Amino acid sequence: MHHHRLVMSGVAIAAGTILGSPAAFADTSHAASGSAFASPSTASAALATASSPELKSFTSASSGILHHGSPLAAISPRTGSGTTIYVLMAGSCDTETGNGTQANPYCSLQDGVSAASAGDTVSVAGNSFDQNFSHPGSVTVKTLGISIVGVGTRTVLFGQPALIFDDVSNVTVSHLNIETSSMSASDVQVIGSTGITLDSDAIDSQMYGVSAGSVSIDGASSGITVSRTAFTTGSWSGGAVGVVAASGASDVTIASDIFAVFSGGTVKATGVNGLNITGNTMERSCAATIAVLGASTGVYAENNLIEDVPLTYGGFADCTKFSLGWDADMKIAPQSAANTTTDYNDFYTQSSDTTAPYNWNGTVYPTLTAFQQATAQGAHDLNDPVEPLPVPVGLFTVSVSARLEVGAAAIGSANTHAPGALPTDFGGNSPYIDRGALAFVNDHLTAALTVTDTSALSVRADASASRGDQPIQQYSYDWGDGSSTGGFGAITAAHSYARLGTYTVTVTVMDQLEEYVSTSVSATTAGSDYTAYGPVRILDTRKGIGTGGTVAKVGAGSVLKLQVTGAGTQGDTIPSGITAVVLNLTVTGPASGGYLTAYPNEDPSGAVLSRPASSNVNFRTGQTVPNLAIVPVGRDGIVDLYNGSAGGTDVVADVTGYFTQSPASGYTSLAPDRLVDTRKGTGAAKAQVPGNGSIAVKIAGADGGLLPAGASAVALNVTAVNARAGGYLTVYPDGGNRPTASNLNFVAGRVIANAVIVPVGSDGEIDVFNGSGGGTDVLVDVVGYYSSTGASAYLPIAPVRVLDTRTTGAGPLPPGDYIFLYSQSSVNDPGITSFVLNTTVTNTKGSGYETVAPDPNTLNAYESGTEVWPTPPTVSTLNWSQGQVVPNLVQAGAGQNGIIDVWNRSGGNIDLVVDQFGFYQAD
Repeated sequence: MHHHRLVMSGVAIAAGTILGSPAAFADTSHAASGSAFASPSTASAALATASSPELKSFTSASSGILHHGSPLAAISPRTGSGTTIYVLMAGSCDTETGNGTQANPYCSLQDGVSAASAGDTVSVAGNSFDQNFSHPGSVTVKTLGISIVGVGTRTVLFGQPALIFDDVSNVTVSHLNIETSSMSASDVQVIGSTGITLDSDAIDSQMYGVSAGSVSIDGASSGITVSRTAFTTGSWSGGAVGVVAASGASDVTIASDIFAVFSGGTVKATGVNGLNITGNTMERSCAATIAVLGASTGVYAENNLIEDVPLTYGGFADCTKFSLGWDADMKIAPQSAANTTTDYNDFYTQSSDTTAPYNWNGTVYPTLTAFQQATAQGAHDLNDPVEPLPVPVGLFTVSVSARLEVGAAAIGSANTHAPGALPTDFGGNSPYIDRGALAFVNDHLTAALTVTDTSALSVRADASASRGDQPIQQYSYDWGDGSSTGGFGAITAAHSYARLGTYTVTVTVMDQLEEYVSTSVSATTAGSDYTAYGPVRILDTRKGIGTGGTVAKVGAGSVLKLQVTGAGTQGDTIPSGITAVVLNLTVTGPASGGYLTAYPNEDPSGAVLSRPASSNVNFRTGQTVPNLAIVPVGRDGIVDLYNGSAGGTDVVADVTGYFTQSPASGYTSLAPDRLVDTRKGTGAAKAQVPGNGSIAVKIAGADGGLLPAGASAVALNVTAVNARAGGYLTVYPDGGNRPTASNLNFVAGRVIANAVIVPVGSDGEIDVFNGSGGGTDVLVDVVGYYSSTGASAYLPIAPVRVLDTRTTGAGPLPPGDYIFLYSQSSVNDPGITSFVLNTTVTNTKGSGYETVAPDPNTLNAYESGTEVWPTPPTVSTLNWSQGQVVPNLVQAGAGQNGIIDVWNRSGGNIDLVVDQFGFYQAD
């Protein structure tokens, strides 16, 4: 004994040959020589089980809004009525020739600003930290009515101060990183200017920061807005202040900004006329977070979230050690109290080292209740029980506790009509009805789901793209069929459906805070069920059927595109969306020997497919040769029929059923068994079927009771033997009219076999009609059936050649021996029940027949040399005479071990070619 293994495409497959003594042969006859055959592909004996185009993935969108985008995200320049001036702050910029065009930008922002006119936009890209770029120093803006917009990578202004507005009006600066290079200078300095807006920027004070303010506004400035901007500093202990407005400044708005720890306070305004501090998130430290001093008027402080921070950022002891004070969260001086409104603010405090919420009109109020009762202010102020989660912000991605959590008092409680309130939050999100800079969108936890078909009826769900600020602990999967699985750490899960269909799969993810969110995806199982149809003739090139009325042979080397969907019986046409069609293909009157290849015109996605290296019908000049084919059908519903010969030929196609991904009839594979043999009186009278006569074959209850009542169709191999005249056999449901179709064609004295899938009549029987002028014996072998209880669904694949003994090194198959085929999947997965193959014998050195059956051995037995000699079944798959080339479709049951045996039951060597079109799977 000997056998060998081939490994192709990462899938272990095998084609083994067992040598033994020849056995007795039956069903043999003499025939003429063979004909041309399809060109072989690269050697492979793989039975495909993982390449089906029907194995798809279905992906949901994330189930919520993702994390807020960084305020430094790239945006397109906002062009005004003027032009766009381009600046590239990078070492690659040509400082000699820059003229502000996109092709030749300025290398200095100062050059760009100085060249701008009212209405222009200065688009700045690059980074002044570029080691190849000279230090830019301060940028001074003196041109009114311009916009400065950072685009692309994070652009950093780095100077002492970095940005100065000097006696200018109506200027907007957005999406820039701004940092002072001094321990004493502000990042941004506003001098005698009006209508200045800083929006969606990041401002960082070097080292200890500056008490003059990261943004300093002098007393001659008005109409200043700082919004959606992140403020950070290098250390809490330097007495740094976020925004400082000097006496005389007017109409200042600080809105929806995020402030990290500023030990000197976040906003400090003295004698300001018109000040809105609205919707900010502020981490406090030592000095008052908001300090309104002097005789300020028109002051509103609303919707702010003020929070104590961990003691490591500067608790009472450290603040007093560095003489930085220890004041209330909000300090309103006596001269300002009468002209200040404070309300809708939210306070989160630590369990120790807490601070008073208000120092109002010279009095410190240790609790909100005391403040509210004494002042009639802060009626809607709240103590928040839930600490916000950290959010990375700023130039150096400092973490600030700014993301609202479920249960926070700040959620949905803002005054949206507060002076200075913005329509969108720090990240540009809406609705914005919450206190603090970030709207609550529960975006720290999102569920994402991909469901992938893994077999005909099974799927795999993958929720690994789900995200959360807190660790996700549990994943629960609802499979849409009334069942659910999942649990702790179940990032992926698998499920098998009892029936084909489209199901809504839902995953619910829950984090360690017991917050949860769900998302769903619609997934369709990959398998297909069979629908019996006909038989109906949809192509006959001799009569113009299926060709739009054109009567013409299929030319040599030509392709006929057969529209399958929409064809058939009027009022009951073949529907769109089918995955495969069962066709009995007949070649008649060929001018030259050759072969016919049937294949899908498109794949399920609509991509046009190339002709595969496979064949369905082999013929010689003048022959009439049929063969059954189960052909995949793409999105367009077209099957291509290629004439691989040197001359034209007529082609006939009869439909006996089709496959769809909707529940219909599943397949049950049976061990091949003979139902009818008219030579012996098995299953019918011991007499030939007369010319133009028929016999009824009982299906329901046959095969020892394995064929049930209610089967919609049966898979057979039908053979004509000892024919006295040439003709054809038509197999059709009993009780109906005989269709204009044929299943096999024969000539006198020869043995011809063909696979047949035929609907079963309502009485559980089928008829076999002999369309010839003389009697013939008929053999009927069963290999399986379709029914509503059939567990196996079909997975079509692009036709592929899996074995060719002429080219793979296996060599000719000797008489009486067999070759075994398996896939790595089939030997490990009992759910793979059958393979749809086209087997062809060529170079036949003697007359005989082929038998295909499951192997009783395991793969391990072959590998260890302990296999036993199988017993071939007493049925035939195809028959030949010496020298003939003969194909036949076989639905080969995989048995219990996933291995298929193909036997040479003839008197001489043969070469064997196997093409695969799909497989059945029950899990």
